[in-house]
Amino acid sequence: MCEITFRGALVALGVGLAGCTSSHQLPANYVPAQSAISAADAVGAEQQPQGALHLKMARDQVNAAKSYANDGNDQKAALMLERARADAEMALMVTREAHADNDASQAERRVKELSSGH
Repeated sequence: MCEITFRGALVALGVGLAGCTSSHQLPANYVPAQSAISAADAVGAEQQPQGALHLKMARDQVNAAKSYANDGNDQKAALMLERARADAEMALMVTREAHADNDASQAERRVKELSSGH
């Protein structure tokens, strides 16, 4: 019977210690960084070379921020998340610009076709 009680105590101690080793929370600017990455994904940034580059950098920076947060370095984590948000927004902008350029080229081509009588 003492063996069961001893095991129970070891299990309780293990559960208690596991709760003490939980990772730190990410800074508040994690959500805006993730939102910017999602927005860039939604417009197809992966399909544009510059957009894909900035999106990859943003994702890498979020991963670095998670690592900093787990190490307890909240300031570096917050700064890394700001960089991630900025890169994700850049991915969004260059992708939108590429789409706008493509739309303008198609409109110009259509105008030429209409003006030449085709």
